[in-house]
Amino acid sequence: MLSKDRVRTMTRLAIYEEGQGAADDRINGYFENDYIFSHMVGSFVGGTVAFVLIVMLYCGYHYDTLLLQIYENSFGNQIALALTLYAAFMVFFLAVTFFVYHYRYSEMKDRLHRYRRRLDHLSESYKKEDEYDDDDL
Repeated sequence: MLSKDRVRTMTRLAIYEEGQGAADDRINGYFENDYIFSHMVGSFVGGTVAFVLIVMLYCGYHYDTLLLQIYENSFGNQIALALTLYAAFMVFFLAVTFFVYHYRYSEMKDRLHRYRRRLDHLSESYKKEDEYDDDDL
C-alpha cells in the first residue's frame, strides 16, 4: 500500500538523483584531499595565465617607460615587485580555491548523508509494511 510519506520520499529521492545527485556522484569519486588538490593545480595554472596576461597588458600600456628602463638597465626593482605581486596573488587565489572546493565537498557530503537517510527511511517503511503483512497471515 502506498502512503503519502513514502511517495514524498521517493519523489525527493528521484529529484535528487536526476539533478544534483549526478554531480555529487562524480565528486564522491574523489577523496577530499585529492578533490581539493586537483582543483588547486588547475587554479594555479589558471592564475598563472591570468597574471601573465595582466603583466602583458601592463607592459603594453607602459611600453615607452619599459623601453627606457631596459635601455638604462634599471628594471631590477620592477622584476622583484612583479614576483612579489605574483606570489601574493597566487597565495590569495589558491586560498580562495581551497576554501571554495572544501565547502563544495562538505556540502556534497551533507547532501549524500540526507539522501542515505531518506533511503533508510524508505527501506524501513517497506520493512514495516512487510512485517504488517506477515502478521495478517
